[in-house]
Amino acid sequence: MGYIGAHGVAALHRYKYSGVDHSYVAKYVLQPFWSRFVHFFPLWMPPNMITLIGFMCLVVSALLGYIYSPRLDSAPPRWVHFAHGLLLFLYQTFDAVDGKQARRTNSSSPLGELFDHGCDAIACALEALAFGSTAMCGTDTFWFWVISAVPFIGATWESYCRC
Repeated sequence: MGYIGAHGVAALHRYKYSGVDHSYVAKYVLQPFWSRFVHFFPLWMPPNMITLIGFMCLVVSALLGYIYSPRLDSAPPRWVHFAHGLLLFLYQTFDAVDGKQARRTNSSSPLGELFDHGCDAIACALEALAFGSTAMCGTDTFWFWVISAVPFIGATWESYCRC
């Protein structure tokens, strides 16, 4: 069967998502923060909406970088650097909270997982653009995208196939 052998297809059928981080920072800082932050969202708000809002933060960040440094080789205004940091923090927070909202509202689904991971994949390119603007890398920004995208794709492939 194409690129995925019989072993890989069987692994796909057994797949169950589990995103667990056992680090001390996650356990004592991030998880408590996210557990409190999720209560800012009303119960009627779908988790995919939280994912989309977080993703839009990265779109805005990338657009700011492109607008103020179209060739990514000149310094944007200082406030754009602050905006990049804030918008990345919001994206990461919303990305962590969407799963908590799904469990809180009992509305997790394979489609929601696909949407979340799809946004994460596109985020590699958008964040590389924002970083390229901040670091004034010019066309070398492409390599920052490769450095972020290839491990993401590899980890996702390994997670789904366990080949």
